[in-house]
Amino acid sequence: MNLAGWTKKLTGLPTVTVGSVTLNEEFMTTFRSDEGAAVTGLDELLERLARGEFDLVALGRALIVNPDWPKQVRDGKIGELLPFHRDALATLT
Repeated sequence: MNLAGWTKKLTGLPTVTVGSVTLNEEFMTTFRSDEGAAVTGLDELLERLARGEFDLVALGRALIVNPDWPKQVRDGKIGELLPFHRDALATLT
């Protein structure tokens, strides 16, 4: 379990998880290296959500490179999602 899962388990309060949604690397790993984070599926996240480990899921980096992420996932186009690379942060203004 991650922090959101343990917090919910210990307190019984609703929690939000965040981090590496549809990406295979954590933020600090991709921020420190020239390598990016490849796209992954949602199966593990959906299983954990179904088990009640957390109540909501927040997105960060995936939205920077895929602003239509919700629509792409809803339409079953996960294979079309772009990987994240730290250079994408320079596009934010």
